[in-house]
Amino acid sequence: MMGIDPLIENLLVLQDRDVRRDDIVRRLEDMPLQIAAVEREIQGVEEALSRARDEQKALEVHRRDLEQSTRQAEEQRNRFRTQQMQVKKNDEYAALEKQIDGAGEQIDRLETETIEVMLKLDEAAEVLALRQKSADVEIARLRGNIATLQRVLASVQGDLSDAEAGLAAARAEIPESAMIAYAYVKSRVKRHPYIVPIEDQHCMGCHLKVSNDVIQQARFHGTLTRCDSCSRIVYM
Repeated sequence: MMGIDPLIENLLVLQDRDVRRDDIVRRLEDMPLQIAAVEREIQGVEEALSRARDEQKALEVHRRDLEQSTRQAEEQRNRFRTQQMQVKKNDEYAALEKQIDGAGEQIDRLETETIEVMLKLDEAAEVLALRQKSADVEIARLRGNIATLQRVLASVQGDLSDAEAGLAAARAEIPESAMIAYAYVKSRVKRHPYIVPIEDQHCMGCHLKVSNDVIQQARFHGTLTRCDSCSRIVYM
C-alpha cells in the first residue's frame, strides 16, 4: 500500500505550523484587549472611591454652610435684641420678641441639622476608610494581573518569532504552485484544518461524501485535489 504523498506530508507540517502561528497572532491581538479590560476595572474602582470622597466633601460643604447660616441667624437675633432694648412701644417690643423667637427656632433647626450632618460625616469617614482599604487591595490585585499579562505577552511575542521561523522553513519545502493552492483554500475555508484525509469516501473536513473523480485524483501522488463540497485539500 502506498504511503502518504510527500507533498501532502510537507503541507501537513506547513498547516500545523501555520495554525500554531495564527493561534499565537490571535493571542497577541487579544492580550492588549485583556489588559485594557483590567485597566477599566482599576478605573472603575478608582471612580467608585472618588465618588465616596465627593460625597464626604459634599457633606463637609453642607456642614460649613449650616454653620455659616447659624452664625448669621445668631447675628440677626442679636440685632433684634438690640433693637428691642431701644423701642418704647409695646407693639414694637412684641413684634421684635416674635422675630427673636423665630430666629431662635431657626437656630435650633440649623443646629439640629448640623448635628445630623456631623454624624453622617463620621459615618462617611468610616465608610471611606473601609473603601480605601478595599480599593487598595483590589487595585494591587488588578495591577498584578496586568503585570502577569504583560509577562505572558512578552513570552508570546517570543513564541511568534519561533513560529514564524518554523513556518518559513516549512514553506521552503513546498513548491510555489502548492503554496498558491494552500493559500487559496485557507482564504475560502477560513477555519482549519485546510488539509484533511478522505475516509470511507467522506471528506473529514466537511464530512460530506466526495465524488469518485475526487477519490481517483487523490490517489495520484504529486497532485493536489480539493473536496468538491468544501474546497479543502484532501488526500487518501
